[in-house]
Amino acid sequence: MKLLKTIVLVLVIALSFSSFSINKASANEISKEEEQNIVEEANKVAEQYGLTPVSEDEILNDQMLNFDSVEEFEEFLKQEQEQEGNGESNFGTPMISLMAAGGTKTYSYRESNATGSITSYARVTRNTKGVVSKVNIWSEQTGLVMGITWTQNTTWHNLNSTKKGGKAYVRGTKLYGANVVGQTLGYSKSVTYTVNF
Repeated sequence: MKLLKTIVLVLVIALSFSSFSINKASANEISKEEEQNIVEEANKVAEQYGLTPVSEDEILNDQMLNFDSVEEFEEFLKQEQEQEGNGESNFGTPMISLMAAGGTKTYSYRESNATGSITSYARVTRNTKGVVSKVNIWSEQTGLVMGITWTQNTTWHNLNSTKKGGKAYVRGTKLYGANVVGQTLGYSKSVTYTVNF
């Protein structure tokens, strides 16, 4: 009888542990339907912020942004949009001295996070009367902007009516690699940065 009670006790304990393991495993697994819902929700959120889905092959899988929920992904995109509008401009030497002396000056606009930045530049040459004679425009990504890759596509500039100042533009593509609740997603966004000079 004692042996029978021991066997029953061992079986009850074994079943409890196996039941726990099964329940735990099924709680961590996401069904195909749930995966599809996560992707659809993430794509809707991304579209609201001007992002376009791209294939997983286009993103760098070693530099992914990780999100535990679609809401967390949306909050990131909201902050990213605010950051694009709040970059830092470097106007360099005051315009008055440049107008009088002429010469070359580099102006910049930088969008950055804690570990890296995307910076657009305009190197402007003015004659002795302060009139712009040449504008070189370029951009670069420095440091580590986690999960985001910048590619410059085109540049141009417009001068003001006096030809002594203006705006330079850098248009490019930001490629985002994201892991949203275990789903690998890629997005691209066309961005234009403005450098005042």
